[in-house]
Amino acid sequence: MAATTTGNAIAVPAEERLAPAEVSRVAVTWHRFSRHRTGLIAIMVLLFLITSAIVVPVISPFDPEYSSIAQLNSPAGTVDEATGHLHILGTDSIGKDFFVRLFYASRTSLLVVFVATICIVALGAALGALAGYYGGWVDNVLMRLTDFMLSLPLIPLYIFSIRFIRTSAQDYIGSVGSIALLFILFNWMGISRLVRGSILSLRGQSFIEAATALGASPRQIIFKHLLPNSFPPVLVAATFVAGDLIIWESILAYFGQGISEPPSVSWGNLLAGAQDQIWYFTNLNPFQEIRGYFIIMPALLIMATVLSINYIGDALRDALDPHRAT
Repeated sequence: MAATTTGNAIAVPAEERLAPAEVSRVAVTWHRFSRHRTGLIAIMVLLFLITSAIVVPVISPFDPEYSSIAQLNSPAGTVDEATGHLHILGTDSIGKDFFVRLFYASRTSLLVVFVATICIVALGAALGALAGYYGGWVDNVLMRLTDFMLSLPLIPLYIFSIRFIRTSAQDYIGSVGSIALLFILFNWMGISRLVRGSILSLRGQSFIEAATALGASPRQIIFKHLLPNSFPPVLVAATFVAGDLIIWESILAYFGQGISEPPSVSWGNLLAGAQDQIWYFTNLNPFQEIRGYFIIMPALLIMATVLSINYIGDALRDALDPHRAT
């Protein structure tokens, strides 16, 4: 229907003057996030890594533990004599296909980091919510525990603890589970302090007083009102925790304390296993073929993943900021 003119004003038909339906919070968040180009690129990079880790058996049929004894240190593009399949990036010093191990390592590293991050957020949020809501001795005990954990030196603590966990629990949860458990035990403190601060700022709000007056139990107030309203900063913090865990897994592998149970392989122990290439670079041994991509490719995947997760965190921080214009 065409608009009619009344004087100097334009009369808009009633159906066109209707206010649009209220846009959901998720839609508003996505609209803000989609304007953050680096965040979108980071999501695409992360999805590419996840997809590559899933479809690698379609690209190359080798098992990550398959060893071609007749073709040790084969160059890229070598055809396996036993199977007739192509070693896309060659084989390592014990005849294992490097391309397959590289992307199976993506599965392991990403799985450990994502599972550990989810558990860290759950544990930290629960402890922070209890401390912030109840206060008093509960807050004192939990926050002093948090302060104590934050004061511990992480590298010696990680190395000592992973040996203890593997001695007592690896038969039940495996090497991958041991690393995930280690990360959960020693990385919940930042989330806990963040949630506690949010709970303290929300506890005196009128909607919490109204819920209390209506007879809501402490559990309902914490899980239905306080935690959902403190979730946005926690989500952003979780992305930075995930990035840190990828780096820590690589550091532990370098010290020989990473994921070591076949057929599990991670980016960290690929880097640790490629240390001989570093010596070949420095010694410039003319009798040994130097394949720098044994070092460069795992390092690039680690760097790309950490940067992607951090950029996603930056984009989420902007998208979830209530003071930012849409």
